[in-house]
Amino acid sequence: MNKNGLARRSFIGILGLILLVPGFWIWGKGFFLSSPAEEYFTITAFPIGKADALLLQEGRTAILVDTGEKEDGPFLLQELEKRGIGRLDLLMITHFDKDHVGSASFLMENLNVEMVMMPDYEGDRTEYYAFLKSLEAHPDVRRIAETVQFSIGRLDWTVYPAEAPGLIQDTAEEYDNDMSLVADISYGMKSFLLTGDIEKKRIAQMLSSDVDWKHDWIKMPHHGRYQKALDELMEQVEPSWAVICCSEKKPAEDKTLKLLEKRQISVWDTSKYSVVTMCDGETIEVRYGL
Repeated sequence: MNKNGLARRSFIGILGLILLVPGFWIWGKGFFLSSPAEEYFTITAFPIGKADALLLQEGRTAILVDTGEKEDGPFLLQELEKRGIGRLDLLMITHFDKDHVGSASFLMENLNVEMVMMPDYEGDRTEYYAFLKSLEAHPDVRRIAETVQFSIGRLDWTVYPAEAPGLIQDTAEEYDNDMSLVADISYGMKSFLLTGDIEKKRIAQMLSSDVDWKHDWIKMPHHGRYQKALDELMEQVEPSWAVICCSEKKPAEDKTLKLLEKRQISVWDTSKYSVVTMCDGETIEVRYGL
């Protein structure tokens, strides 16, 4: 059983069968039902506990960033199928912790994936090795060792790997989080920042660069775990919206929430429901999705 509960997902599935009409939106009390209209860029952060899986859609473009844990695969596949998605333009794995790469091999086996991106280091977990095996015959797998820029549909991307991986990896501490790919996505006049699970070393590297990190929206790093470097990160990013991938059992830390509140940043988390962000290129709306 998926860790968020079979009963809740069964209820959501019933609601979907009864109420979902493609292209038709029902709004109320911060929730909406139905599939995103094609004229919007949407980011859906799925409610899979303390793990990351974000679906990005723009027109007919579909991108998945991270895949949660191993047991999340069937749920994620069901959510993609419900949206009519059998093909991904891009699967991006930010780093190789089990709560990000966990169901990647399962999804590779059940979807047509055009391109795969991942950081340029070696993981050491079972889920990572299963993912590598699923890629053996794939024609377009990219290990990102330098900053890359590209466009998919009307989305403009800049993907940043760790600038000094040797300094990050030369430590007795676990370093996977700081090896996360960081993605800057622009759509029209709005910008979005995906941060994987970056921690203080990586944040310090980022903020010492000459990159302008100001963004309208941010996927918070490390599931809302507090660290002193977050204040400096938020000072440079200056987001209006923050999304946290967390669970009811392992919620975002109070210090992180207080920091975001102090900066008057609107906070949304996946502890109970999907968080769906919609952008028309000029405005952003965030709601909980059933």
